[in-house]
Amino acid sequence: MGIALFTQVVAMWAMYFYAPPADAGRVAYVPVAVFGLLLSLSRIIDAFTDPLVANFSDNFRSRWGRRVPFIALGSIPLTLSFILLWRPPVAGYAAVNILYLLLLLNLFFFGLTVVTCPFLALLPEIAGPGERIAASTSLGFAYLLGLIAGTAGSSFFIGNYGFASMGLALGCLGLASFAVPVFNVREKGAAREAPPFSLVDSLRVVLQNGAFLPFIGGQVFFWFAFNLVIVGLPYLVTVRLSLPEAQTGLALFLALAMTLPGFPLVSYLAALKGKKFTFLCLMLCALLVLLGFSTLEYWPGSLNVPARGLLVIALAGIPLAGLFVLPNALIADISDYDTGLTGVYREAMYYAFNGMVMKATIGISSLCLGLLLNFFGYSHANPLGVLLIAPLAAFSLLLGLLLFRKYPLT
Repeated sequence: MGIALFTQVVAMWAMYFYAPPADAGRVAYVPVAVFGLLLSLSRIIDAFTDPLVANFSDNFRSRWGRRVPFIALGSIPLTLSFILLWRPPVAGYAAVNILYLLLLLNLFFFGLTVVTCPFLALLPEIAGPGERIAASTSLGFAYLLGLIAGTAGSSFFIGNYGFASMGLALGCLGLASFAVPVFNVREKGAAREAPPFSLVDSLRVVLQNGAFLPFIGGQVFFWFAFNLVIVGLPYLVTVRLSLPEAQTGLALFLALAMTLPGFPLVSYLAALKGKKFTFLCLMLCALLVLLGFSTLEYWPGSLNVPARGLLVIALAGIPLAGLFVLPNALIADISDYDTGLTGVYREAMYYAFNGMVMKATIGISSLCLGLLLNFFGYSHANPLGVLLIAPLAAFSLLLGLLLFRKYPLT
């Protein structure tokens, strides 16, 4: 829950907070293109820490296990950087704000890696192959709670108390959630003792895994599209739909509410047709949603554009449910596939490599969004950059769908 809470708030509000539209009546701390560059640089740097943390965790041995100590230690810098992110030192454009933002983004994403990668690597140990959809659904439901808390909570605190108070309140909530696995999970690491293996060996095996490559290829374009829309959501709501910025929380809440019926649908379809078929269907559904958002003005009927936009955003909750459930279960299967071939348990490395590629992709998409808005416009007077977000995301999803079709497992 804490992982979803922190990532959602930063993805949803950080760019808008530091580089609001000119007509929003808010202080701008850095130019929008600079923010996109800093976020992209931070994500790319962070991506390279994933395999380092993963290899350390896979080889780590302690009385508390291979994963829990990382969650305990990583939660501290993660929470502090989240709280401080919303307190820039100078009002208005200043070089110190750029340096401050770069430092905190790197600290935040490093802390997120130290917590997230070992935490996700617990899944193959906790749940066997037949239990992973159920376990991943439970994980997805907790992730949903974090997104709702991040979306509704951030909108409430920002609207009533400001960004700084929002960071403090939600930071404390996130830290409390990280304490739950630290004090309650007991690992079975003793049954999985193995000789140490090097980072280079692990990366070589991962890159040679015939099931992992098509999976990660599809993930690249899926996450490019997803991040483009999430980071651009305040602009889509305020500029594309001409709604108040407070409605950003409502828009995302509608999508999250629709994930609730999506969870049992995803679980049922995965049990009936397999994980691969289900994920392909959900990617196609997401593609149709983005195409619908790109063509709001051309719909028949009397429903106005803002209402149409909110309806489409709500329908995005169905494929969003699959994004919460399926990737972690798929990686657990891929990890088992590797263990069957090599006899080595390197669960964290697969989650880390997925995280590394995902973060680099998110960084690139953030840079693309910053450049898109900077060069094509992101105001009511000049909205072309905002109008291009959904079509670009749809094209990326199409490429991801074509690549994932080659995934060999079911």
